[in-house]
Amino acid sequence: MLVLSCPNVYLCFMSFQKNRNYWWLNLNPKTGSIDQLRYHQSQHFTSHNEFGNKRRIYQHFQSVQKGDWVIGYESTPIKQIKAILEITEPLHVHPVAGESIAFCLKEKLPFPIEWAELKQIHFLKDSDILKNNQGSLFQISEDEFEAIQAMIDLQKESIVAENIIIPFERNDALADLFIEAEQFDEIVETLKYKKNIILQGPPGVGKTFLAKKLAYTLIGTKDESRIKMVQFHQSYSYEDFIQGLRPDGDGGFKLKNGVFYEFCKMAQRNAGIDHFFIIDEINRGNLSRIFGELLLLIENDKRGRANEIPLTYGDKDAEPFSVPDNLHIIGTMNTADRSLTTIDYALRRRFAFISLQPCFNERWVNCLVGQGLDKEFVEGIAQKFNLLNQEISQDRHLLKGFQIGHSYFTHFPAGENAPKWYKRIIQLEIAPLLEEYWYDQPEKVQNCVEELLG
Repeated sequence: MLVLSCPNVYLCFMSFQKNRNYWWLNLNPKTGSIDQLRYHQSQHFTSHNEFGNKRRIYQHFQSVQKGDWVIGYESTPIKQIKAILEITEPLHVHPVAGESIAFCLKEKLPFPIEWAELKQIHFLKDSDILKNNQGSLFQISEDEFEAIQAMIDLQKESIVAENIIIPFERNDALADLFIEAEQFDEIVETLKYKKNIILQGPPGVGKTFLAKKLAYTLIGTKDESRIKMVQFHQSYSYEDFIQGLRPDGDGGFKLKNGVFYEFCKMAQRNAGIDHFFIIDEINRGNLSRIFGELLLLIENDKRGRANEIPLTYGDKDAEPFSVPDNLHIIGTMNTADRSLTTIDYALRRRFAFISLQPCFNERWVNCLVGQGLDKEFVEGIAQKFNLLNQEISQDRHLLKGFQIGHSYFTHFPAGENAPKWYKRIIQLEIAPLLEEYWYDQPEKVQNCVEELLG
């Protein structure tokens, strides 16, 4: 029996260490398919079968330790390795699954390794997994694990060398996010229709992260060549963004195209294929000065060569410019930055503004539990920050735009001491933010920090 608990994603890097055990786990799609697993998803595999009998080689379940690595193998309908898993809890009693081990998805294989390929691996010729594969959990040696890992690495190299496209779909994006599917779908539809959106919200709600996932989803794969990202700041100019005169090294000046100009030209050459220009911290720049005449051209109904116009630095023979229909702009905006001016109406009406809120919800809790944290400890963090955000929202000088997001606590370093990790984030990241919010109320800041650490 396989019990699934939560979705989210994290990057994994293979680094072998001493005292780690290596295992092979046979999974049956009827009771739990590897294809349904999500990164950072806590899963439990029972040590007893559906009849209540101990599984074959029960002592293997007793020997499993947190941090062990597991080959995820499906025995039917096709015998094949499909994933690398990591043990998050040794043998324990789960309230639903009963006595079980817990693991999370560490890495999905680009292409499954089939049984015939395994037989060709020299290090596996004397292995129990090939001689007698009846059972669920087998221990393998480090050499055997490394041999299988080498095959996976070869797959990755071939993907890069042959430029193989791996699909990225809606469900892949949702596995990484804490927002609801309905909200994600609505944002996607808005981006398709409006062409330009701004993801706005308080610090730590994952605005830039979501922007990338939106682009991947609409592209259909993680094609970085069709995504360009810049960050605006107070010194950013039209000349950086569109076009301007730059020193030529010989005492003169030459016309140089900016990053947005070049990306638009590339999108024009690839007509019919979506491209995405992401502007991080879009409200940090002087937007009217940066966009110039492009305020007209970025409108969704002013795209294409039919609406092309001459640029500021172009002479009478210069080619007129237009923003292609297949280019989408995604901006991100931190609503808690007091130093920024508001976006003027002329630019505001050309973008759809989408507000994001902190997600200290069940999916976030399960994500951290899947990383090995105690559920009660994580729920305590969620409760504290939900209360703090409620207080911030009710402050008439702050309101919802100054809440504190969940991403400060989304990634727990493996092997870290949980209370120390939490305390460090509070002291180094959250406390300075609260000091900025309530700069004239030091006692209030101190009380809030003490409550968060209590």
